[in-house]
Amino acid sequence: MKTTLKTALLGLTLLGLGTTAKAQEVTYGLQIGSNYHMTSFGNKSVKDNSAKIGVSVAGFARIGDNLFFQPGIGASLLRKEYSFDKSQKTLKFYQINLPLQVGYKIINKKDFNLRGMLGPQLNYDIKTTKSTATTDYKKFSYDGRIGLGVDISRLTLDAYYSHGLSRVDKTLDAKNRTIGVMVGYKF
Repeated sequence: MKTTLKTALLGLTLLGLGTTAKAQEVTYGLQIGSNYHMTSFGNKSVKDNSAKIGVSVAGFARIGDNLFFQPGIGASLLRKEYSFDKSQKTLKFYQINLPLQVGYKIINKKDFNLRGMLGPQLNYDIKTTKSTATTDYKKFSYDGRIGLGVDISRLTLDAYYSHGLSRVDKTLDAKNRTIGVMVGYKF
């Protein structure tokens, strides 16, 4: 199942890269928003897992018209709280995110667009964070990301869900899960 999902995400990304060769329209934009980080833990010793609200800023390029490729780069502050080995952990992650999404404009009017997007997201943690007394969270991870967006003239509103496809910690068997809402402006 995991291999099939990874292959599908890679295929969609390559499809998006292929559409850039025929693209006639490129739109750039900046976004800011909040995220709700809900790590899933496979290790049953993790207790009191609480999601926290963080912030994100990003830039993107949208290449194409109805079918488009949207690479981006962003920075996120992700927060979480849990207890493990009778110790309370309150953590902050400072990440660089690289979403590579393929999208389709479900409604494509002059001043109004409704978009759906899907693709992988690569993540890099800027600062090493301890997950337990002896182990660190991994610096690199990748997620699958799905989202809906609306463009009203030059303003954008996007909502997304990102689900970890790689473990960010072996000891805790932890994977990223994030919901986010971004508002922005396109040029």
